[in-house]
Amino acid sequence: MTDEEKLTLIQKYEELSEKFKEECFEDLKRFAFDKDDTVKVFTASTLSRFANTTKQQDVIEILLQLCHEENELIRTEAYDAIGCYCEKSVVKSLEKAILSEKDGLARSYAIDSWIYIQQYLCTNGAEVIGYLNAILEKESNNNCILNCLYGKYSFGEKNVLNEILNYIKNTDYHIRYSVLAIIQLILEDENYTEECKRKIKITLTELLKKEKINPVKEQAEEIMRWL
Repeated sequence: MTDEEKLTLIQKYEELSEKFKEECFEDLKRFAFDKDDTVKVFTASTLSRFANTTKQQDVIEILLQLCHEENELIRTEAYDAIGCYCEKSVVKSLEKAILSEKDGLARSYAIDSWIYIQQYLCTNGAEVIGYLNAILEKESNNNCILNCLYGKYSFGEKNVLNEILNYIKNTDYHIRYSVLAIIQLILEDENYTEECKRKIKITLTELLKKEKINPVKEQAEEIMRWL
């Protein structure tokens, strides 16, 4: 089977949606250790589909192995996918990854998945905020900092909103786009205050006066239509 055929098959499995068949697992298990990195990347993404199935533990083990791949894109996809598996063992593995991961983007995905799982498992928001504060003391990567700030916000520390919104001034458009993604998450929660809405609206209004990057501009305009 050629790499192109493998990618086509993986895409077919991805599109199965809720009718996802566990019979495809053996193919994906094989593809996860393929010689081609692109095949591994797409496989890692698709392995997020086995939560609450009989294959869940097997998939977690595969993803944990992919988290140690040399290619940072594979690690990034693996960190993202493993966030779908809300188990304490996964939390511990992600904590180790956050400490050891050298690539900033990959590390930000590990942080994001850790936060997502904690939203389901954690019964003590103060502990989560404390852990994120410990990361922030040493973290210099903007993607990681933003994810930590959103994590603090989602666990009740609403006063970090100004810090999050301030990143909309960043010269890297990827960071500005990430801020917009966080704003969407905040608004989708529907528990935001009128003051929060006001601050977001002011921030986006200022952004749209000078934004030149179309994807960022279009996303900001879409959010403004919600407000």
